[in-house]
Amino acid sequence: MSMFTRNSSGEPAPLDPLKPISKADPSRPPQLRRTESSEAGKSVISNDLKIIGQGLKIISRGTLQVDGEVEGDVAGAEIIIGEQGKVTGTVAAERVIVRGRTSGVIRAMTVALQASARVEGDIHHMSLAIEEGAEFDGRCLRPANTKELQPDLDEHS
Repeated sequence: MSMFTRNSSGEPAPLDPLKPISKADPSRPPQLRRTESSEAGKSVISNDLKIIGQGLKIISRGTLQVDGEVEGDVAGAEIIIGEQGKVTGTVAAERVIVRGRTSGVIRAMTVALQASARVEGDIHHMSLAIEEGAEFDGRCLRPANTKELQPDLDEHS
């Protein structure tokens, strides 16, 4: 079941009631299943989405895949710019994989530019891989201190 569906009738679909994990003690409220907090999820900005904002910063504690267009900064544990994706701004993560277009600084421990990548801007990295066919116009910079590459995932910054 998907989170968002289109319904031609215009009526909202009824919600299914939540089911408890166990029926051991009916006097206690039911416990709902949750994913482990240590397992971060994957968020996707789909190819029909364009996000524009002055001073915009999108932060994900897990993996963020950008298949649409973002004009602003993007940060996460892992950032994937899909083949149709475009980011204009800073991309900061532990790991960045670029298949689409970026214009701005990339700052990550590990950066991979795949064959379809088009990157304009500097890359601050400890490890950089560039596949044949990728286009890169900028400088490669390797800092003396790896702390400079740690993404700031604090939403209040």
